[in-house]
Amino acid sequence: MTMPVSSRDDALSEVVGFVLLLALIVVALSLYQVYGVPAAGRENEIAHMNQVKDRFVDYKIALDSLWINDREGVLISTAFDLGTGAATTAGSALSFPILSPAGSGGTLVVKSGGANLTIKGNDTTLLQDLPLGSLSYTSSNHYWVDQTWTYQMGAVFLTQEGNTTVRVGPSIAAAKTKDENVTLTVAPIRLEGSATIAGSGPARVETRMRRSDSPPVETYDWVNLTIEADNPATAAAWNRAFGEVRQRAIEENISSSWVTTEKSGNTATLSVKPEGGKKVFLSIYPANYTVTIHNAASLLE
Repeated sequence: MTMPVSSRDDALSEVVGFVLLLALIVVALSLYQVYGVPAAGRENEIAHMNQVKDRFVDYKIALDSLWINDREGVLISTAFDLGTGAATTAGSALSFPILSPAGSGGTLVVKSGGANLTIKGNDTTLLQDLPLGSLSYTSSNHYWVDQTWTYQMGAVFLTQEGNTTVRVGPSIAAAKTKDENVTLTVAPIRLEGSATIAGSGPARVETRMRRSDSPPVETYDWVNLTIEADNPATAAAWNRAFGEVRQRAIEENISSSWVTTEKSGNTATLSVKPEGGKKVFLSIYPANYTVTIHNAASLLE
């Protein structure tokens, strides 16, 4: 017995309708994967980069508070999330791997050296080739531009697409006294450590200050601060940082000709040289820190 024509048409229309519905679902999922997933991933990574920035600013403030208050031996622990993490497999209808952005990662590094500081006054070397060390985070993003955040001698630098800018200035300040002399205050902050951790989970940075005696305030005709970096990019970053110190000095009514900056190769220099017989009153507040990096558990059993 043959099936009536109307029944065959109904069955065929159901199949066609199902195929069209399936095609519509596939197209919608494809569009979401092409446009929605990268947009969500980009938003997650931008938010994470802002969190990293806040962590580095907090880290600078915390270390400054230790040497300002002379808190030798006090341990400061700072938490870092290395990435946005992998997609979860439960809890949401859109938690399938193909519909969730890939989790980003990053690398956190603390190392000694990298740049050396020399301070001279009246042809006398007051501090010779002090290794500054650094704490840096380099992202491994999938949807947003990669960034490197670096803390060094009280300054926070951001490197992005080969360019470096100063996000927080170093602990260096010049001001004019009532008798038209210049006070120059410098905090040579040194990090010591050697550790690297990479991944997407949480990490913990532990920092402890060791005692550093401050020399008495001395008077000089001129003072030079020189950073000898290990690459031109770091030297350029410090030249920008010194430029901000110079700008603040000008805002303190110090003549622009008294404070100058210079970059040559891997070297950046800040010079303070008053004219008319005026002097530089130099204050140095050295601070040495021991830094370690540890994994931080994200789940408790």
